Amino acid sequence: MKQRLGIAIALLPVPELLILDEPTNGLDPAGIHEMRELIRTMPEQEGVTVFLSSHLLAEVEQVATRIGIIDKGRVIFEGSPDELRASTQDEATLVTDRARDAQQVLAAGGWATSYNGNGHITVRVNGQSDVAVINRRLVEGGIPVYGLHVAQPSLEDIFLNLTGQPSHANAGTVAAAERN
Repeated sequence: MKQRLGIAIALLPVPELLILDEPTNGLDPAGIHEMRELIRTMPEQEGVTVFLSSHLLAEVEQVATRIGIIDKGRVIFEGSPDELRASTQDEATLVTDRARDAQQVLAAGGWATSYNGNGHITVRVNGQSDVAVINRRLVEGGIPVYGLHVAQPSLEDIFLNLTGQPSHANAGTVAAAERN
């Protein structure tokens, strides 16, 4: 309730700029949903620019139209979520019982791979068409493919990659702005 009261007080004069630091912290699921809706609708409905600072990257991913990534006091990215995603490659994970052979076939085709254990291989791909070619080459090479899944990296994955952090670190900040 304190979080909601603080935001209500900040909105009373209908500011041009609303700065929110971890606005969903301490809210229940319904409150988090309401906060996301407020952040998304304020720019269009009230003409308010919302600046959000958060370490909760899944939250930022759901509301931001512009993202800034700050690492050690330096802005290392600023742009739209689409621009941020365009700076990364999708990854495909495939499952086979002939991982070593599959890696050789893929390396010959120019794909970088990494073995994740239990027959799982990760391959950096350039969209769905790459995935179809990968599957066809493996099957034509007599290598069974038991599963093939494509995933875009999350904002958290991209953040960790850009900041050079191992996945267990959390040293940077993401700032998001909804602009009117």
